Amino acid sequence: MFRVVTRRSSCRVQSVSALLIAAAVMFAVARPAAADAVLSAVGGTINAGGPGLTPLVVSFDQSGLIIPYVSGVTNFDHYLLSGPTHITPFFFEWFGNEGSTTASVTYDLGQLHPINRVALWNEDDSGIGLLSLFGSSDGSSFFPLVQDVEPRNNPQGHAYGADVFGFSATALRYVRFDLSECPQPDILPFPACAIGEVAFAEAAAVPEPASAALLGLGLTAVAVMRRRRAIR
Repeated sequence: MFRVVTRRSSCRVQSVSALLIAAAVMFAVARPAAADAVLSAVGGTINAGGPGLTPLVVSFDQSGLIIPYVSGVTNFDHYLLSGPTHITPFFFEWFGNEGSTTASVTYDLGQLHPINRVALWNEDDSGIGLLSLFGSSDGSSFFPLVQDVEPRNNPQGHAYGADVFGFSATALRYVRFDLSECPQPDILPFPACAIGEVAFAEAAAVPEPASAALLGLGLTAVAVMRRRRAIR
């Protein structure tokens, strides 16, 4: 009689463990994968090369983009695949001081966000020859994110798309753009540093560990069952 009860208990433990593992796997498969969201700055400061010809806000308020997005909601990759070009009228773009070959601006994201990419629509008339990006959580201490990259030299007078510069996901509130070698080659109308638009990729949040917890619980039950059988 004792042996019969032991076998039934063992079978029950195995069944419960199998169900827990199956539930964890099904939960993980059914749960949609999180995606990076496109994020807009909420403010900006011109550190050098300004005040310039136009206000800095036009470089992050979406006024020049032909396709809008919802900050913090729209999928970053899907948005860029939709082809959101930037129009060319200068009042939708930020221009630094005429004759300047360098400039620096800092964008404020409003609070800390896990950022892993920056999208830049490089202005077509003047633009940026060389770009370095720096990040900060407090607006005082900055560290390099991307250094000395060359944005696309967009043809003058044509709507233009975005370049994307990636780096390891980092908690940031401020992103500084250091611009140099302005304007780009073969661009004459307004010699200065200029930005069409910027946007940021907010890295997807780490999924809640519910599926991992269920799987761990199932594996623990299996281990306990095996230990009891070994002792007996």
